[in-house]
Amino acid sequence: MPYKLDGAKFATIEELIEALYPLYADKLSEEEFRKYVEEQAEKT
Repeated sequence: MPYKLDGAKFATIEELIEALYPLYADKLSEEEFRKYVEEQAEKT
C-alpha cells in the first residue's frame, strides 16, 4: 500500500522513512521520525 507524506508518495513506509528522514534528522531521532510517519502518513 503506498504512503504519502509532505506531498511525496512511496511504495512502502520503509522507503518513505529512508528518503525523508535526512530532512528531519536535525529535529527528530530516527525512532521519533518513524513514530511521526506512522501517525501522519496518508495511506493512498
